Parts: sequence; C-alpha cells; structure tokens
Amino acid sequence: MNIKDIIRKAKIDFSDFTDNYLKGGKTSVITAIVSLVITFAVCLVVFFASVQGAEKVLVPDVVGETLTDALLKMQEKELYPKIQLKYSDFPGDKGTILEQNPKAGSIVKAYRRVTLTVSRGIAIDYIEDYVGKNADEVRNSLDLLFSGAESLVVVAPFVYVKDESAPGTIIAQYPEAGTSIAEKVKVQFVVSSGTEIEKIEMPKIEGLNIEQLLSAMAEHKIVVDLDVKEDDSAPAKGKVGDVEKTKDEVEAYTRVKAILEVKPRQEKDEMVQGIFSCTLTDYPFPVPYVLTAKDPEGKTAVLISANHPGKNFTAPYNVKKGTTLILSVMGNETAKVVVE
Repeated sequence: MNIKDIIRKAKIDFSDFTDNYLKGGKTSVITAIVSLVITFAVCLVVFFASVQGAEKVLVPDVVGETLTDALLKMQEKELYPKIQLKYSDFPGDKGTILEQNPKAGSIVKAYRRVTLTVSRGIAIDYIEDYVGKNADEVRNSLDLLFSGAESLVVVAPFVYVKDESAPGTIIAQYPEAGTSIAEKVKVQFVVSSGTEIEKIEMPKIEGLNIEQLLSAMAEHKIVVDLDVKEDDSAPAKGKVGDVEKTKDEVEAYTRVKAILEVKPRQEKDEMVQGIFSCTLTDYPFPVPYVLTAKDPEGKTAVLISANHPGKNFTAPYNVKKGTTLILSVMGNETAKVVVE
C-alpha cells in the first residue's frame, strides 16, 4: 500500500461533522444565552433586595444615657454606633452620651451607623487655688468633677491644725495652685480646726512589735521618736520597750519617746531590724509621707504612710538584708538608705 492510499483512508469527512454541528449548535447557543440572562436577572433581584429590602427602624433616644446602656439600645434596633469623644462643660457626666446623629425619632434603615458623642468629663488640667475656701465644699466639688474609675485627682484625709480662721477653712494645700494634672494627683488640704487644739487619746504602744508599731503610728496622730537597743532576749520581730510617760489625752501629733528593742545583728541573718532616721524641715503643719522598702529582688512594699510635722523623723523596720528604704515627703524623695 502506497502513501496516497494511506492518506485517502485516514481522511475525515468534515462535511458530515459540520452539518451535525450546525443542526445541534443552535440549541446550545440558545441555551447558553438563556442561562446568562437568568443568572443576570437573579443577580439584579438579589442586589435590589439587599439595597431596598432592609427593615426600617426608629432611632432610640440615648442622650444622657451611659455608653453601655446606649450600646444595648443600638443593638436592639440593629444599628451600628460610631463613637466620638468630647470634653464637657458639666460635672459628673463623664461616660454619658452628649449628642447623637441621626436624632432620636428618626426613621432609618437597619444596620445604619449612628454617631454617638461621649463625654470625656470636664477639661481641667491644673490644680486651682483652694486656700480660704470651705474644705468640705471643695472636696465634694472635686469628687464630683473627677468621679469614676480613672479619677486623676484624689483628696487625702484632711489635716486639722489650730488657726484663727473659721473651722473647716483651707489654710494650706499640696500640691500648690497651678500644678499640672498630667497624671494622678493626691491633694492634701490643711484645714483650720478653729482656735481649739485637736486632742487625741494616746494609744498604748509599749510591748508592740515593729509591724504593730508602724500600724499604730499610721492610725493615730502621734509622732514616735525612737532609740534602738540591742538585746539578745528581744523577739525576732522586735519590741517596744520603755515609753515616755504622757497624759491619756494629748494634742494631735504630740511627740513621745520610746525604746525599740532588737536582737544584735549577725552576719548570717537574712532579716534585719532597726530604725530609719533622718532630719526633715520644720513644717508649719503635718505633711504626708510614705516610707517604702525595695528588697534585693526588686519587690516594693509600703511600710508606713501617715503625716509628720517635720524635724526629727524615725520609723522602725524589719526587712531583708540589702533592702533599700526610701522616704518620700509630699511626693518627693527625701532620704534613702540601704540596710546592711
């Protein structure tokens, strides 16, 4: 068989194939076009249903509500809040809704955003001059202005002193007027008790250990001037020995002398007892102080926080060897020592 015969036998009859395609191809084309038209129509129906079919709702009135309550009401109506923060001119409204857009009563489609303006509180960035004002009124005003969990101003318990001013009048303050409120501030007021001298009942401190003595000094308005005495028979936590005799009732911040008995120091001891002492300014009124202890591992603890009139300062301690004791007066570090 020659090559021509092979080609002739392998030849395909394209004329029959073309005829069959033309007869059935029209149906395929029509089917494809119809499918495209139906698909496009379905897409249009879905699109317009999503645009026009959203349920219409009534915008609730949330002005004056807390943010939490307002968000719940928005959720019930299937509305999405957009939060904006704004300082207010009114005390005590921090965290409440000042404005809303759209306004209450508007008819809108569900899932729309509603802009809620939330109060950040009053924009006060410095301490005012309160000297000469009534202490209770000032405290109430500050408590109202800076209410809330993130209050930047805290009013410390008043320190009362004898003064010619009317009882309850602020005669001094710390920090001073004009101090910036960049972070949390503790405000201390010195208040006139009138011409009468404040009296307190003298607590019994003899026999107390170091921790108990620190607690008594913080709780009662007394100043204990301590001297230390080493004694092998002293308890591990120390003990107050001889105490100067005083009247049962004394003036506030009366000084009383006492002896602190501690065991002699040994090289192997991990804990050390003794007295932290320094000389302070002679203040015109008792000022706040804090004595803290930072142990060798970096852990910090407050040993005592109270008020002191100044001059000679003493406080007992029972801490780990290598601990750093830091005394801060009116927020400023005044003295520091490492216990060895």
